Amino acid sequence: MVPALKQTGGEFCRFFAVGVGATLLHLVVYMLLNWLFDLSEQDALGITLTYAAGYAVSFVANYVVSLRWTFRTRGSVGKGLGFAFSHLVNAGLHLLLLNFFCSLGAGDALSMLLIWLTPWLVDMLPVLGRPESLLPLPVYLIVVPVNFLMVRYFLKR
Repeated sequence: MVPALKQTGGEFCRFFAVGVGATLLHLVVYMLLNWLFDLSEQDALGITLTYAAGYAVSFVANYVVSLRWTFRTRGSVGKGLGFAFSHLVNAGLHLLLLNFFCSLGAGDALSMLLIWLTPWLVDMLPVLGRPESLLPLPVYLIVVPVNFLMVRYFLKR
């Protein structure tokens, strides 16, 4: 395998692992805040704010781990600003898509599908049957590849 391709593949695998952790942290904070404030899919502003708060918490953890482990590089002001810029674009894309999918009723559709496919899972974890809990899933399918390319660019240059 070409060394540069092998390095990029390893970086993407580490990026994916860190991203899974950051995504789980994001979702836990988002769901916890939704539960604490008793929000539903109809509370668009509240959902947007709790989503943004979860994103902010995961952003900090993601930056530290991305520098030290994913891309194995040292931090600098320029890299920090580039990382912040890429995540600002990413956060905007997240919120835009979250509200877009909310307006389409994607949470309801995903909730019904999950209840139909795995009723036992929803019985065990009722939060998974709530439409607002599932709204981030289609968002992640779009933003993860875009984010990898932007973060890699800013941290590896």
